[in-house]
Amino acid sequence: MLQNKSSMNLLNIVALGIGSIVGAGIFALLGQVILLSGHKAYYSFIIAGVTAMFSGYSYARLAGRYHTAGGLTDYFHIAFPEKWISGGLSVVYMLTSAISISMMAKAFGIYATELFDRIPPTPRWINSFAALLIISLAFLNMLQASDVGRSETLIVGIKMTILLVLIVVAFARPEMKLAPVDFRAGPTDFLRSIGITFFAYAGYGVITNATPYVKNPHKTIERGIFLTLGIIILFYLGLTYVVLNYTPSGDLLHNTDTAVTAVADRLIGSWGYAFMFLAAVLAFVSGINATFFSIFRISRSLGEQKVLPAIYERKFWRQGTWGNFTTTALIIAATVAFDFSSIVNLSSAAYLVSYLGIFAADWRLRKETESSPAVILVGMTLMILILVAFIVSILPS
Repeated sequence: MLQNKSSMNLLNIVALGIGSIVGAGIFALLGQVILLSGHKAYYSFIIAGVTAMFSGYSYARLAGRYHTAGGLTDYFHIAFPEKWISGGLSVVYMLTSAISISMMAKAFGIYATELFDRIPPTPRWINSFAALLIISLAFLNMLQASDVGRSETLIVGIKMTILLVLIVVAFARPEMKLAPVDFRAGPTDFLRSIGITFFAYAGYGVITNATPYVKNPHKTIERGIFLTLGIIILFYLGLTYVVLNYTPSGDLLHNTDTAVTAVADRLIGSWGYAFMFLAAVLAFVSGINATFFSIFRISRSLGEQKVLPAIYERKFWRQGTWGNFTTTALIIAATVAFDFSSIVNLSSAAYLVSYLGIFAADWRLRKETESSPAVILVGMTLMILILVAFIVSILPS
């Protein structure tokens, strides 16, 4: 049963979007982007952000016309009557989201074992912490949508405050500024960096899953998407500035995957490192929380469309279904059984295919959504270029 239209407001859905976007990825991706593109890292984030804005336009237009909790899966179903197309695209997106939960949970498990000195970082302990987090957030997402919105707002508020403090401290301590790091990269490396930075924005589509729970979704969802992406672009540029100008090149080379934490240690000391560690953990928590919010509603919609088995409609607990329970169990099994590093490239490519599918759906439904054909075509072209850049980035050099 759907909640009241007033159960989530603009602040809630912006928090949901930021929580889904600013996940664990930025803590690992920022250093890699700077190594690839040097000073051009700013342009990488801007180009990827603008492309996300175009995709957000199509998302918002579709959400404004079709007020469903299924998000892009419902848009695929409406735009493509051929079930093998709509169902295939939807299942790909759902599986990709499930894999991202597994990866974030595994990373959380690694961080958790580092936090407790007496607990060895063995697969047993890492997977135990990961499974505990998955179960907790899965049951949270079986509660009312408003409960999810409030929890996400709190988590995102704490996480963003910590990261914003780092940016403010950097600007307040100009005496610690170094000669800017500049890794001279060629055109191919710059293309690779754009391909990577787009994934730092992936996740904003989760906002459309909140459409049935807000007043005036046509305006609220559109404002939520653009406000979220605007905040994220500025935020990423600020973090890029800090890492570029306050991190010795040697430290960046040796701490590529923890560049943000390393610069916090230099600027603020052990307290800065500890707080950034907390921000990373909260990034995992809020990222998984927001992704579960999307996955549970997508799977219910696919169950109603008969793309997934009937258990995805059958009630399990509160707002959750037996299909949600099954999905959670499969995610835990995959988290315990596999190392997902080998399939990161596949999941990233699947995200891009899904986002291209949104442009295609908006194009086919442009009369109903009243979308601009020119905006759709420009956005689709940019997204294809991002996909090509990604393929270039994974080809052997």
